[in-house]
Amino acid sequence: MTKAVPINQPEKDNPLWQQLLSELVKMFAGNLELVFPRVWNQQCFSLFKSIEEYAFRQELRYSYGEIAKILENPDLVFYFVTVDSEPQILLLGYSIPNEGAKAFYLDTLAVRRRGEGIGHIVMSFLIRWARTKHFNAIILETEAIDEKGFILPQFYAKHGFEVIAKTELNITMKCVL
Repeated sequence: MTKAVPINQPEKDNPLWQQLLSELVKMFAGNLELVFPRVWNQQCFSLFKSIEEYAFRQELRYSYGEIAKILENPDLVFYFVTVDSEPQILLLGYSIPNEGAKAFYLDTLAVRRRGEGIGHIVMSFLIRWARTKHFNAIILETEAIDEKGFILPQFYAKHGFEVIAKTELNITMKCVL
């Protein structure tokens, strides 16, 4: 049995996230909800896995314990957007130090339906939120092409991200705010 862990999310009540939900309601039919989990438990892990299994190859997926560790980070933002209780969007990120300032590390962004502009809406709201919280940048790691054939750096570049490092497997990108 896995241990349930409380999740501290000071930004869960930020009105900007409700604006995101208002924007997304045009994209979905059904009961749309923005869910900021209060506790990391097996039920929450099941939601995470249901979208992670759809969006990521096996070697990119997290274990229960790995996510529990990530959830200890400061300035955490972790939410699902669900339609009729089924997760459609997953966002997970937290603050990190960056060049003497505070940056937001976007760990996970997953959207079940692709090619409809949903990811662009979520990313635009994340950038707006990060600016209001006085982050100096958003940093992320991605791969050149995902398992479904999407060119991920191209998606992020549309939002102002630039490549700052490359390895054989990963591309690190940064959006200066």
